[in-house]
Amino acid sequence: MSPIRRIFVEKKKGYDVEASRLLGDLRQHLGISGLRGLRILYRYDVAGISLADWVTVGEGDGMYNCVDPTDSRWVYNNREMGTMWRFDQKTSVQTQITPRRQAGVPRLRFNWTPPVALSPHNPAIVYTGAQVVFRSLDRGDHWQEISPDLTTNEDAKQHGEGNITYCTLTTLAESPVTPGVIWTGSDDGKVQVTKDGGATWLDRTAKLAAAGGPADFWVSRVCPSPQAAGTAFVTKTGWRLDDYRTSIHKTADFGETWTSIGSDLPAGKPVNVIIQDRKNADLLFAGTEWGVYVTLDGGRSWLPFEWGMPSVKVTDLVIHPRENDLVIATYGRGAYVVDITPLQEMTVAVLDEDVHLFEIEPKTQRVTAALGNYQLLGDSHLFTPNEPNAVVVHYYLKAKTGGPVKVSVAGPEGDVLAELEGKGEPGINTVSWDMRPRRPGLKPGFGGGARLAAPGDYTVTLEAAGKKLVKKAVIRYRQGWTVGPTPVVIH
Repeated sequence: MSPIRRIFVEKKKGYDVEASRLLGDLRQHLGISGLRGLRILYRYDVAGISLADWVTVGEGDGMYNCVDPTDSRWVYNNREMGTMWRFDQKTSVQTQITPRRQAGVPRLRFNWTPPVALSPHNPAIVYTGAQVVFRSLDRGDHWQEISPDLTTNEDAKQHGEGNITYCTLTTLAESPVTPGVIWTGSDDGKVQVTKDGGATWLDRTAKLAAAGGPADFWVSRVCPSPQAAGTAFVTKTGWRLDDYRTSIHKTADFGETWTSIGSDLPAGKPVNVIIQDRKNADLLFAGTEWGVYVTLDGGRSWLPFEWGMPSVKVTDLVIHPRENDLVIATYGRGAYVVDITPLQEMTVAVLDEDVHLFEIEPKTQRVTAALGNYQLLGDSHLFTPNEPNAVVVHYYLKAKTGGPVKVSVAGPEGDVLAELEGKGEPGINTVSWDMRPRRPGLKPGFGGGARLAAPGDYTVTLEAAGKKLVKKAVIRYRQGWTVGPTPVVIH
């Protein structure tokens, strides 16, 4: 597996990239104005993702791929040293949109992995960085320089051999809270912010250094908070200088003051990326040279977030805003996805409870009938499994239980459809209901057992440590194809 340098996620409902385009075509060209919605089913909806499902949309080593979250037709990507394209997923037309300077002006210096960002307030606004920040208001057709040189601009460091450059921007991001608040970081340690869309820039490097952020460390990530406009997180790494100190800092006043939040992380593990949850301000994840770490208290204490991952360099982290999944990019070991819903709800108050039943995420049923030969390819083909085709129930236990943990699922009329048994271990435990009747003594039938429960509302009851807790579970709809009488509802 090649190294993944940056990762982005599709944010439209149901990941319906193709369906939204086809719906428009059917309405416009065939005149079917009454068509309200459309869903396309792919093999990987029910069978997992293989290499055949991937499409090349860029060139070179491949660095950033940013998809417009409001119109997934448009993808912006670049390659090493700054060459940049806009890719039209509807027509497959690739247009080069690399920012340029006029002759006689100092040449642009791009990092090996030049940053690209879409404005969270208007995704037609595109940013990229060399030693300056460029902004386009028209999807890359025209560019404006909206900053001076934001690096140290030391001439002695700018004449490396081959494709090595220095004094370049390595990371940039606009605040999701307030338009025009933009943070940048460079490979020579500079951290800068503008609060007025680039009219004025404030160099925060010295203030960060005073709080313990080494001035000459490579800025691996700037992360504006999704919670407050003046809050941001900055990670720095010195492994290129053979200095393995950990550097994570937070500001709540646009960089006037900084607080170190990385003192509890293990020594010798430089940090490459940090991300804050949109729902729980105290929930942070840090990607290091040796895996992911998580904090539930805003950085006062950190724990390894292993989840079956190898000890590997983590290059990027994204929290999907709808699915509540943490997506982890690694250098050489692919990407990982994990549901962090229970962690978003985990607070000091929850940790003090003897038993806690977390909110249950709505689920979509996937019908996986054996049509076609896509499951007969042997072990020579790479397939990535989908998430569990089940209603997942998470619960927290403060201590090990002395008796059994029971989870039951009841239908709309109160009839018990499934009786499951969970673990009684301290911490977060998980039980999955496959959306079929599961009661003691009920034997599964031929070909997968009982019929799937119908989409609708269900009641989940947890009994543990003398407590009885109840939550609602929702099966949204069913997708897939089947043979026989099982109905398929396409939304």
